[in-house]
Amino acid sequence: MPNFWKFRNQTQNSAELLLYGDISDTSWWGDEVTPQKFADELNALGAVSEISVRINSGGGDVFAAQTIGNLLEKNQATVTAYIDGLCASAATIVACHCEKVIAAQDSIYMIHPVRIGSYGYLGAEELRQLSEALAAIRETIINLYVRKTGRDKDEVAGWMDATSWWTSEQARDNGFIDELTGVENNPVENRNGLLFIGGVNMHLPWNEAPKFVQDSLAAPAGGRSAIITPATGGHQTKEESSMEINTVDELRNSYPELVRQIEEAATNRERQRIRDIEDMVLPGNEQAANAAKFDQPISASEYAVNQAKAIKNQGNAWMDGAKKDAKDAGSVTNPATDAEKDEFLNALGKVGYANKK
Repeated sequence: MPNFWKFRNQTQNSAELLLYGDISDTSWWGDEVTPQKFADELNALGAVSEISVRINSGGGDVFAAQTIGNLLEKNQATVTAYIDGLCASAATIVACHCEKVIAAQDSIYMIHPVRIGSYGYLGAEELRQLSEALAAIRETIINLYVRKTGRDKDEVAGWMDATSWWTSEQARDNGFIDELTGVENNPVENRNGLLFIGGVNMHLPWNEAPKFVQDSLAAPAGGRSAIITPATGGHQTKEESSMEINTVDELRNSYPELVRQIEEAATNRERQRIRDIEDMVLPGNEQAANAAKFDQPISASEYAVNQAKAIKNQGNAWMDGAKKDAKDAGSVTNPATDAEKDEFLNALGKVGYANKK
């Protein structure tokens, strides 16, 4: 997995850390050496006196953000966070570990309740443990926010539990941002019904975005032209027109996360289709099942209908055969004419004679 961070622009006395996009749990925990790799890259900067952390992120994994934040805080350099567009969720943890937070005037800040993912079925004890984990993580983040803002703990907890979206001015007034700087070009976008801020996918439906965020699309700060997508019924800028997507590779490059989600969903559906068909295979029908799964793919429901028809046809064929056998037996055991009776009795007599001998 590629790193979700990037150290750049290093000089003898300074360096930049770029945190653009998701703070990924996959690349962080998928390879157990990744946290150490970040620490090694940070230490490789040497005795720089200043580190600038450029943030445009919708957040991600809490533990990754906490580790990055603590490593930056312990570093001997003066660490300043610059919010270039969006600082949300776990990204705020990194920002709060920095000595100073400077934000663009049109940037956006967001905090929300802690969430945890679970897979499979869980018992009461496992659910209790997850609840305790959530409570512990929530407590550590609230304490970090209190330390940064100097505000009352209950007030901070209320902001967090309510999911709070703020302009840079509001975040400054609440103590999360120390200074505001000039307007940056960080457009709010409605990309096919999803909210993007500064090119970062918020994984939030556009119609669920706060009103001031939606309003910034029509009236951007500083008089800049916002990017209005066709989904909004508005105009397109020249830059957007030149970004027309015509191939799968262009779509993947423009919307990598969306493509990943689509591919993952399609893979899961295909696996489930194959499993459902395999569960319905009857002995002797393996060839038809393989065709349904791979050669001439059909849905599990279509395969079930075909199976039902095949079983019905087999049943009808068996019944027809049984009726024919019964009719043939009847013509032997119930002779209709005197000649047939004599022939039947003679046959029985020969059998009886042969058995006696």
